[in-house]
Amino acid sequence: MKIITSGSRYIDIDAYASCIAYRHLLALKGINSKAVSTAKLNESVTQNLLDLDVKLDKYEPKEDDEFIVIDVSDKNFFDNIVKQNKITEIIDHHTGFESYWNEKLGENSKIEFIGAAVTIIFELYEKENLQDKIPKDIAYLMMSGILDNTLNLKAKITNNRDVIAYKKLEKISGELGDYASKYFMDCEQLIEKDLKTALENDTKIGVISKRLPSVISQLTIWNKHNFLKNKDLIFNTLNKFGNEWILNLICLKEGKSYIVASNNILLQEVKDILKGDIVEYYLECKEVWLRKEIIKVVEECP
Repeated sequence: MKIITSGSRYIDIDAYASCIAYRHLLALKGINSKAVSTAKLNESVTQNLLDLDVKLDKYEPKEDDEFIVIDVSDKNFFDNIVKQNKITEIIDHHTGFESYWNEKLGENSKIEFIGAAVTIIFELYEKENLQDKIPKDIAYLMMSGILDNTLNLKAKITNNRDVIAYKKLEKISGELGDYASKYFMDCEQLIEKDLKTALENDTKIGVISKRLPSVISQLTIWNKHNFLKNKDLIFNTLNKFGNEWILNLICLKEGKSYIVASNNILLQEVKDILKGDIVEYYLECKEVWLRKEIIKVVEECP
């Protein structure tokens, strides 16, 4: 059985949608597979999306299982069920491990720096001329994945391929024009219910760059006002992950990122890279930054 899965600590809507959408594509091609995750779902997977008829599968490991890993290509972050010697395909939009997987998997390694992994999945439907076979519920998931990972198609990482895929999925879903606001308001309501858990569920841990801490958290919200009043909760929650961390709070209403850091020295270092103004205990950037964009720009700094 082919097992389609993603990361270990948590999965976002891009990974969730990609796994389910790819399972459906393989089924259309006559290939049995399961979309599986043992990780937590973060707040980008809203209750409205969980209530759709398409869901992840239950899973019992078997010796002959093969693995397709989506939205992650760093083997240190694969779901715990993955047997690395039985990986047959990698689909990801985070760069850094292309050479490794190209050598191992050849054309079955699809790693491209674009906005959303689910955009690659949509293009695979088109390659097979099966885009008209995408059900509405899966189209909703895929649209949500693109919106979340491109910040409503406004993040710098957004590729024209993301925009094209989203517009085509809009037509399939029948939601023309107002789906984004509905989706992001659902996400914010989930975060507001339990900010501590939201922070824990979208915190990445691992050595990424010498200039960045190993703990980077991120939240996407509509309005920053209520969130930045929770300084003590933010610090108490993230301090449990280590002495140095940053939080990227993305405010879509203002089109800005607000960076909170564990200490003033680190906050100043981030300011030197991303620019902006330090206000109280956070850096107010002049534009929106995704976590993966911050990592990339830091890696490219001399």
